[in-house]
Order: sequence, then C-alpha cells, then structure tokens
Amino acid sequence: MKNKFLIVIGTRPELIKLAPVIIEFKKRFSNPPIIILNTAQHKELLKPYWEIFQIKPDYELNFMKKGQSLSQLTARGLTQLEKFINTIQLEKTNIIGILAQGDTTTVMVSSMIAFYKNIPFFHLEAGLRTFDLHNPFPEEFNRKVASISAQIHFAPTKISKNNLKNEGIDKNIIVSGNTIVDAVNLFKSKFKNYQIKNKQLYELSFANHNHNVLITCHRRENHGKNLLNIISAVCKLANEFKQYNFIWPLHPNPNVGAVIKNQINPTRFQNIYLTEPLDYLDLLFVLSKSNLVLTDSGGIQEEAPSFNVPVLVLRKKTERPEGIESGVAWLVGTNKSTIYNKASELLKNKKFNFKNPYGNGRAAKIVVDNLLNTIEELNEGYLSP
Repeated sequence: MKNKFLIVIGTRPELIKLAPVIIEFKKRFSNPPIIILNTAQHKELLKPYWEIFQIKPDYELNFMKKGQSLSQLTARGLTQLEKFINTIQLEKTNIIGILAQGDTTTVMVSSMIAFYKNIPFFHLEAGLRTFDLHNPFPEEFNRKVASISAQIHFAPTKISKNNLKNEGIDKNIIVSGNTIVDAVNLFKSKFKNYQIKNKQLYELSFANHNHNVLITCHRRENHGKNLLNIISAVCKLANEFKQYNFIWPLHPNPNVGAVIKNQINPTRFQNIYLTEPLDYLDLLFVLSKSNLVLTDSGGIQEEAPSFNVPVLVLRKKTERPEGIESGVAWLVGTNKSTIYNKASELLKNKKFNFKNPYGNGRAAKIVVDNLLNTIEELNEGYLSP
C-alpha cells in the first residue's frame, strides 16, 4: 500500500502558500509521497497559478455550486472530500496525513474530515486571530475549527503561537515563518528585466518605481458602504497626487468590481487604472514597483515588506498584527479621512527599509522536516527518498 500525504488546495492564496512546500517535497523525493487535491473552491482564479508554479493537481473536486450558501458549501465539501478519501483508500493508497493552509471552507472541511477519519491533520498558517468571529467572516471561525484537530500547528510567527497557547493549545506548535515569503523569493530575482503581461499596464513606465500605488479590495465585510468610502478616498488621493499611477485590479465578484467601475469615471481620473485581475507574477511585479499599497488582503500584507512597500490595511481588525507592531503596516479601516491622511503622509516619504516580520524564506524546509519527522514517529518510519 502506498503511503501519501494529502495536500488540499481550494483557493489562490492556498496554492501560493502551499507551492513552496510541494516544491520542497519534490526536491527531496524522486517520487514525492504527496497527493495534490484541488477542491476548486476558486476554480477559475486558480487556473493560471498551477502553471506559474509548475504544479499539477492529481485530482480535482467541485466544491462550488452557483448560489449556494456557506452551509451548503460546507456540506458539499464534507461529502465530496470523504468520498474522495474512501475512493483513494480502496485504490490501495494510505493517507498518512492531511495538510491544508489558512482559513477557508476548504481548510475547515479538511480538518473535520481528518478528525472523523482519524487521520493526522497538519495546519499551515495556524494561530492567526482577530478575536472577533465576524471579522473576517467566516475565516475567523474556520481557522479556530481547524485548530481543534491539528496534529501540528505551523504558526508563522511567535504572536500566532501565543494565540494558540492562550486557547489552551500548549504542544505541537512549530514557529515556521510564513511560506508566502518563500514564494516571493522564488520570483523576486526575475523582476529586473520582467515584462508585464497585463495589456492595460504594459505602456506604463515602471523604470522608475517611485510613482505607483496598488489597491486591492475583495472581502465581504467591505462590500456596500465601506467600499464606497474606499473608492472616495482613492479618488481624492488620485486628484491630489496626479504624478502617481493608482493601479486597482478588480476582483471578479460583482459586489466589488462592478461597483468600482460604476463609481470611477476614467475620463475624470486618468491616473486611476482599473484592470482585470492580475496574475501572480504581474501582481508581485506591480507591488515591487509601488510606493504604497492599500489592501484588505491578508497575503499582500505579508508580501509587501519584502519589497519595502508600506501597507494601509483597509479593515477594522487584522489577524496579522506583526506588520502593525513592526511599523510596516497601518490599520486604517474604511474611513475616508483616515485612509486619505495616512496615505498622503506615506506618499510624501518615499524611502523605507523594512525587515519582513513574517519570515526569512525558509518556512517550507521547516514544514517538510517536521511533517516527515512526525510521520516517522507515528508510524516507525516508512518513507524514504
């Protein structure tokens, strides 16, 4: 019987952060003891990322159904994942552990199925907390559930480790750093002569990287009035700082992209560039050539310090306080004046020198080392390079 780790991926951030772990496995094994499962929670958004990291899923499920509620998504995910594992086991493959990253429904479902089937669950990026179940929703709930059954908690920082300890989890916590820093390092060296693929941005000059602001916004708590406040702040900034390009890749959710398009007149604000979603390399490239990023994304909060780019976090709370505490990020919420005032201050100070508080680029090695050691201890060692 073949013994394999099941690596479960459903969304774009999960693939970005699990890719370095998969690559590390491939470095060590000619036939890596892993199965890569795509739950297709974000099927279309994921497609180009498999190619970017040169990774192919071994199997694919179909968690999503148009118009389904969170409850229906969870139920559909539980049913499909259990059926998949049962099928794999009938094919003489033994799942010796399930690895999932972050706080999506895919992660929560993976942790629950692992518990029900008595399979060790390993949680990458464990211990992130805002201490508010509704911010972000439903991610705070999802990651707390995932922590209940984890065999190992791969906490990216000491703060996330302490969050787990304060919840009564006092063992099997490994401070690994965040694998997103590993992912950034895979591509950082390529940007010296990089040619951006996005046609809308192709003609912009990135030779001097002193005049760009990147904006991303997608979280459901920022739909409606909060998004209108953010748009208003960006328009005011664009009107005052006309020497800057304000680059805003639009999220495909119509509650976000369509609203932004309706509110921003391109003839009035010629330095605001509303683009289609950027692929990973284009996004990192724009980030590397920016002076400031306004975002409600978790991943960009972790990536920006590697490029010495300050971050305004468009949220009430963040589960990544390391950036705030180290002075690379500021929590500004969605108040128009707060966003405008802090952004104005930072755009007038163009020189920063940050140390990334989320890791040093060696997280994947730490994760794989501990996965293999744990399985050796539990099963008396039956994996060999």
